[in-house]
Amino acid sequence: MKVLTAHQMKEIDRLTSERFLISPEILMERAGLSVVLALQSELKDLSKKSFLVLCGHGNNGGDGLVVARILHQYTDEVVTVVVGDKTKMSSETLANFKRLKAIGGIIKFLNEDLSLDELVQMVKNYDVVIDALLGIGIKGSVQGILAQVIDVVNLYARYVVSVDLPSGLDTDTGKVLGKAIKADLTVTFGLPKLCHILFPGRELTGILKVADIGIPKILLNADEIKRNIVTKDLVLSSLPKRIKDSHKGSYGKVLVIAGSKNYPGAAVLTSIAAYRVGSGYVQLVTCKPADEIALVREPSLIVRGFEQEFFTPSCLPTVFEVAKNSKVVVLGPGLTQSDQTREFVLQLLKELDLPMIIDADGLNNIAENLDVLFQRKGPTLLTPHFGEFARLVKLPIEAVKYNYSLVEEFSKKYGVITLLKGATTIISNGESTYFNLMGNTSLAKAGSGDVLAGMIGGLAAQGLDLLSAAFCGAYLHGLAAEMYNLKEGTMLTSELLDLIPKAMEEVCKVG
Repeated sequence: MKVLTAHQMKEIDRLTSERFLISPEILMERAGLSVVLALQSELKDLSKKSFLVLCGHGNNGGDGLVVARILHQYTDEVVTVVVGDKTKMSSETLANFKRLKAIGGIIKFLNEDLSLDELVQMVKNYDVVIDALLGIGIKGSVQGILAQVIDVVNLYARYVVSVDLPSGLDTDTGKVLGKAIKADLTVTFGLPKLCHILFPGRELTGILKVADIGIPKILLNADEIKRNIVTKDLVLSSLPKRIKDSHKGSYGKVLVIAGSKNYPGAAVLTSIAAYRVGSGYVQLVTCKPADEIALVREPSLIVRGFEQEFFTPSCLPTVFEVAKNSKVVVLGPGLTQSDQTREFVLQLLKELDLPMIIDADGLNNIAENLDVLFQRKGPTLLTPHFGEFARLVKLPIEAVKYNYSLVEEFSKKYGVITLLKGATTIISNGESTYFNLMGNTSLAKAGSGDVLAGMIGGLAAQGLDLLSAAFCGAYLHGLAAEMYNLKEGTMLTSELLDLIPKAMEEVCKVG
């Protein structure tokens, strides 16, 4: 499913009107109806509920006025409060204001017919508050009376439904512009917007429903829209197929270069994860004692262990020899950082032409030498978390969190794919970008990134390009965590390995 910026949505609205002759007024009517239908789906009997509809003077407020009018068909317990200036209403919004008034709808203007204290009591007393204050056209920080109204809603409302997006969110970043509504349900139109999937906007959105209001599919499916949400259908269509007449070589060989004296477990988690997604052959090159631990944990691993505590340039000949029979390399989990390990990593990146997933200390060891990425001879995927990405781009962590534009720019500059791990994971090759929403806080644990790196390596070994392997791996990784049936956060990372097959089975279910 594609996801939009504010500019893209405005352009779609313009083309819908100019090219396809579907007027803004028709879209506004359908938008309002879709909100009521969503309310009906969530709340069932609307006749037993009371509704307070808060409208701004923009087109988002116009949608809210339609909602109020249609709700009057179900109940008389509907009051509309306009927080804005009637003289600033667009023609479509003004038309719906008049229609609501014509059917006898109660409309009050805040600070004219109603004080803020009176609004507080109304918000407390009504079952549902409809937020149609601000839409995608918001500019600058929310201040003054609007900010006060948002505070009132957040403090006292029982159930909040936002029209298109929670008022006060930056459409393109999900950041709060001073103040923002915290919704229980958001009904958006055509396609999701970036604010619905990027934190903190994702949390403020609540349940998201995407309504079809008749925008032509050719506009919503346009190739120019390069950002997508990873869905089950996308993953299913991308996963490698298994055939009966096959053998272990049919499903690719993964070379895992990981582990050290202090972090032997990372090598084991990464290697087993590659097997769990279907790779036929996993070779682990590591240091003591990870080699012995790996064979005890999974005897089918092919292990080469060095009699030293961490990787050094002296390990390169053996690594190059093992790599001859490999299809993809996973480099970095548990590697540690040292001058010698850094030299090992840099030399490996320059000389090895296999597709490579670089994770954890693989990233930390190149942070001061990013130009080495220009010397890569094969496709490269970087899988940083926020802290690692901040070190790569020399910015504070807060500046890189959920910053898809920065991920896109970085990927394009260095000719790599970047997977920025987070509650919303961002994956980009600089041209196309994918957002994975699957997962929960069980993944906020040491070793879960090692498992993800191994999963991506295992999928790439079976023939997926690194971009597809990355978004499929991220989705399956998150789904596996969601399938853990005990208290969220109590899962061991080793237990995640055993849930990968269940996640793959779930994706492959028909219907």
